[in-house]
Amino acid sequence: MKLQYHGHDAIELSGGKVTILQIENPGVNTDFIQGMQGRNDSIRLLDDDYQELNMSRCVKWEGDLILNPEKLGSYQTALDKRIVQELSVTQREAMNELARQVFSEIQESLFEFDLPLEVRYDENLQRLYKYSRIQYLPQAINKPYGIMETDFKLHLELNDCQVLGYCNVANYLLPEQIQEFATLVQDTNVAVLLVEFSEKRETLQQLKQEIYRIDRDFDDWHN
Repeated sequence: MKLQYHGHDAIELSGGKVTILQIENPGVNTDFIQGMQGRNDSIRLLDDDYQELNMSRCVKWEGDLILNPEKLGSYQTALDKRIVQELSVTQREAMNELARQVFSEIQESLFEFDLPLEVRYDENLQRLYKYSRIQYLPQAINKPYGIMETDFKLHLELNDCQVLGYCNVANYLLPEQIQEFATLVQDTNVAVLLVEFSEKRETLQQLKQEIYRIDRDFDDWHN
């Protein structure tokens, strides 16, 4: 795939590969991120035959996930649905039986009131999972790398995109942690784009990933 930012060289994206875009111009950085957010038309996603792809269907822009870890929670409904889809028949029957017992007890409690009240269980397991308020283990998401790893694995489970985009990762992860993340990515079909607003070229040059750069003068560079 190719990510085409207007007026600049296309960025090659491949499944199982982390690609870095370093931006040194503040205006370009703002415009690019707004394009990834779908707030302007500056970015197009093309397949290898240069046919345009639907950005909203193919790309998930996570942005600065460390500053906004609550982004993980925005996928909770999709995760609940995915979990329920994977339940075995035995698991479904056991959960439904237990839920019926709970609703029966609730109905008994309603008889204490002189009111025409009733409660019925609709066997909607996804609703039960929502009520259970599943959460991520705090120790898994209390550090930057854990947040990144959890988010990436979440999208693998949901199978909801071909490209994942993040920004400012180099502000939080050491070069060796970025390499570890790249190792996690390489055995998957998902392409990852890291957008870094920085003039610190020496930090990014330590990495083995393919790096594209747009400098302060709007010129394109590619290692």
